[in-house]
Amino acid sequence: VAGKFAFVIIGVAVITFLSWFLFGSPGLIMGALIPTVAVLVIACPCALGLATPTAIMVGMGKAAQHGVIFKGGESLELLGKVNTVVFDKTGTLTEGKPQVTDVVLVNKIALIGKDTSSDSEEHQILEIASIAERKSEHPLARSIVQKTKDLGLTIGEPSSFIAVPGKGVKAKFNDQKILVGSTTMMEKEGINTTKSQETIQKLQNEGKTISLVAIEKELVGIIALSDTTKPSAKPMVEKLLRKNIEVIMLTGDNQQTASIIAKELGIKKTLANLMPSDKVDAIEELQKNGKIVAMVGDGINDAPALTKSDVGIAIGSGTDVALDAGNIVLIRDDLMDVVSAIDISRKTLGKIKQNLVYAFVYNAALIPVAGLGLLYPALAGLAMAASSVSVVSSSLLLKRWKPQS
Repeated sequence: VAGKFAFVIIGVAVITFLSWFLFGSPGLIMGALIPTVAVLVIACPCALGLATPTAIMVGMGKAAQHGVIFKGGESLELLGKVNTVVFDKTGTLTEGKPQVTDVVLVNKIALIGKDTSSDSEEHQILEIASIAERKSEHPLARSIVQKTKDLGLTIGEPSSFIAVPGKGVKAKFNDQKILVGSTTMMEKEGINTTKSQETIQKLQNEGKTISLVAIEKELVGIIALSDTTKPSAKPMVEKLLRKNIEVIMLTGDNQQTASIIAKELGIKKTLANLMPSDKVDAIEELQKNGKIVAMVGDGINDAPALTKSDVGIAIGSGTDVALDAGNIVLIRDDLMDVVSAIDISRKTLGKIKQNLVYAFVYNAALIPVAGLGLLYPALAGLAMAASSVSVVSSSLLLKRWKPQS
């Protein structure tokens, strides 16, 4: 704007010079030059050039003081225009520290190279699952492994390990294939889960997340885990809804568990059983419908969605991949900082618009005065400096901003 404005002012200055030279002070260059210089000085676009960067600088600094790091001015401006916020569930809306609540034996276990005769059936299931999960970074995997360790059980070292994003893991132990993951994964691997559907349904209706354990082509056990929502999640959702921002939850978990968590938090729209690529598709669909979308996540599986969204917000306690993919990083594990980030962004946008109005009104009022020869260049210089000072002072008032309690 300032660049185009400069060319307009040069044109106005030329018209001013010619008008004074031809009509105001015919033939007198000095008589035409003074009002022309006054126009150029008073219209110097310093205030226009300062309006945006000073506000962004103060806004980003104030946000950082409250645990919100904007990686650039573009994300700070864009976040204020967001009308839809999409959340991952595990580790974002929930604590990400699920606890093992149930271990169910489905079939007798025969794991080559491991003596399980002295173990209880539940312990055997946990040991087998932990062999496959020990190299995984997923919160569910860590919880299963930790439970196994807490019980004093040994965990074998798999000879191979493959993580299947959004579904589970595959591993080999003594030439036997171990699978741990969702019902979708088991069905894709040709493992029959029909006989266990009643048990699975019952556990899911209790709001628990299910991990199925299989050896080769046989389902051997079911592990149920329960996660609690973060204390800041519900008040955060309420504040976003009051700001007329749509809140959506995306999760790879089953629909029953997702619905229970969503109902507890007051989230009306939930998409479950999603792969990482499905989350990207969901965000893309929202964008096609005219939504400006912010995605909040913390895990490796969230990275593609964070990148696809208009503004990616990564939780500071999350994985390095998520932190790298996000445009904004929340240093604290407090979801109220999402509200604070949107507030400071909107406040900064408002200040930018206010600064631009100041600068334009100032120019619109004084350029005609200078063109009519009523403003001496020296005084025009003082007025121009005053406009810059007013814009900077206006931006510094952002320092008074405080997050809503």
